[in-house]
Amino acid sequence: MASSRKTKNADTKSTIIYILVGILLAVFVFFGSGALLTTNTPIVAVESNSMQPTFSRGDILIIKGVVPEEIKQGDIIVFFAPERGAPIVHRVVTRNADGTFQTKGDANNGQLPYEKNIRASQILGKEIIILPLLGWVKIFITESVIPNSWVLIVVVVIVVFIYSINKKKRSIHFSRKRRNRSRTKR
Repeated sequence: MASSRKTKNADTKSTIIYILVGILLAVFVFFGSGALLTTNTPIVAVESNSMQPTFSRGDILIIKGVVPEEIKQGDIIVFFAPERGAPIVHRVVTRNADGTFQTKGDANNGQLPYEKNIRASQILGKEIIILPLLGWVKIFITESVIPNSWVLIVVVVIVVFIYSINKKKRSIHFSRKRRNRSRTKR
């Protein structure tokens, strides 16, 4: 009985350790690749279909930091527009006389207002690799889990509560069994 409890505790501890190692590994990969690719945002999930057929919503882009002089017409850049709140991935259509850029989504009929005057400070990088479909995890978390995090918290609280009640019941049950066994041995 005690050995199975020790095994369960060891399994729980090793599971927690694996989860923590996984989280740490993900953080190191993200920041390590950011350092290697000279950008604070080396991985971006595509959140719309404005660039079809080049890539689709749910794809992941690996991006590399660039200086403005390296950006040419036709390059796909990732930039931040304060109006949108999320990185935007579009193709450069022209460079303005003042050094800013204009972009347009391949599937869009025209330019959006925030695409006509993109400063170098807004540019996160240039697309170098497309990984199809891998961005759906991020999209699911940001569109489903985070907005409904209160549901997740309630579920976790309920599960922990039920688990603790069952654990107490088992503990009481086993202690009664032990007492009864010790009485019958006398």
